[in-house]
Amino acid sequence: MVWQSHNDEVTKVPETFQVLAHTKSCPVEAIKVRDRPFYGLQFHPEVENTEHGSEIFQNFLRVVEEWQR
Repeated sequence: MVWQSHNDEVTKVPETFQVLAHTKSCPVEAIKVRDRPFYGLQFHPEVENTEHGSEIFQNFLRVVEEWQR
């Protein structure tokens, strides 16, 4: 379960992107550029109600740190 508040949302992504997560109400919750370590979210991992939100955020920080090396 993720916390979301959508007034605008992505419903379709280019072929160069991969959809990593979706919900019943939103077809694109998480994306990745297929050949690069670029990620995007439409939900809020920082909100307490988001299941595994802290883990998602920590993984994001790890990816950023590795990319900077």
